[in-house]
Amino acid sequence: MQLATHWVRRRVIPAPDDGLRDCDAGGAGSRHPGSRRLLGNARREAATTKRLMAFSLASAAVLTAASILPAQEPLRPVRNDIARAGEEFLVLRHQKLQKGAHERFFELSRDGVWPIFEKIGSRVVGQWQVVHPEGGGSADFDEGYRLARYRSYNHWAATRAADRLGGNGEDWQAFREALAARRQLELGSDGPVYLAGDMAPGGPYYMPGLDEDYEIAEPEGEPDARAELPVRSARARRGEEIITLRYFRIRKGTFEEFGRLSRDGVWPYFEKNGARIVGQWRRVYPTPEELDRRGTEVGATESTDFDEVYMMARYASYEHWQATRPAVMARLGGNGPDYEACVEALERRRDLTLDTSVRFLRGYFYGSPPVYLPALDETYRRVR
Repeated sequence: MQLATHWVRRRVIPAPDDGLRDCDAGGAGSRHPGSRRLLGNARREAATTKRLMAFSLASAAVLTAASILPAQEPLRPVRNDIARAGEEFLVLRHQKLQKGAHERFFELSRDGVWPIFEKIGSRVVGQWQVVHPEGGGSADFDEGYRLARYRSYNHWAATRAADRLGGNGEDWQAFREALAARRQLELGSDGPVYLAGDMAPGGPYYMPGLDEDYEIAEPEGEPDARAELPVRSARARRGEEIITLRYFRIRKGTFEEFGRLSRDGVWPYFEKNGARIVGQWRRVYPTPEELDRRGTEVGATESTDFDEVYMMARYASYEHWQATRPAVMARLGGNGPDYEACVEALERRRDLTLDTSVRFLRGYFYGSPPVYLPALDETYRRVR
């Protein structure tokens, strides 16, 4: 596609609405020291990023107003500064969708929305639909979740005006068209959850086999919980992958210890047994004036009594998840020292936990595939 070969860049005041309430590749002030550190680091970033943050609310729906770039809106090519460091910031978005619309919602995200977000440095983890293997759910709507990663809080704030980072070429037009189409499928949302933390290391883990020999023996009555329980495994059993999104309320200020117990004690044994941990994060509460208010859960404030933690893990099937429950997991992975370390860590983690719940998801991990966005055949002259 050939466009005008010469034009000049001008500063543009954006339109008043961009609909970024749902655009993370798409509360009250925090009292938690980690939350203050996260925001403090962000505020100390360089002036350019701060200017983008200030700009983010004013530009808060330049992306929503129209699906086609208006003829009178100036074109905006960009160049970018070097990559900025920061503490990783994640956004978990909930969607309430028309019944049966999740697949189309994902396709619009994958093909229209995510390419430009990945171009401007975000990393989309995936999009999933809530499922109910134990029964339940609504006959009137489906629910979904999307998880996206940002280099820092300032990075997320800057993506509220994505064209300032990535320009407003044809990929930007495709992005706005996909947002408009996606919006037709949405019925509502519980709002976003803002998270701080890291993705799970995912191994590799080296757990040497013990120098022991065994022979087949006849079962003798009820198994003794203290008896040695070595295992051999059958062939891998395929199934329909399921993802768990687990929520914890834990004692205030114990997230670091909770995370250490998970990483060092629980996850190696679970990964040996075929689970794949995606990550574990603490919920944070950036101040409301720095957020897209329409996307913020009403009344979302940080508790002085507990911290909130989200954890995501993958299993080959619902049957696989059932086989990894602590009461029976020794039948899957044996009860060697790795099992004992896992049980001890689970018990210590349970002592820190005030409440927990789990939701089951199925859907798509994006994987950040390579994307080729050719440059338009245009020439520019700098005017500022």
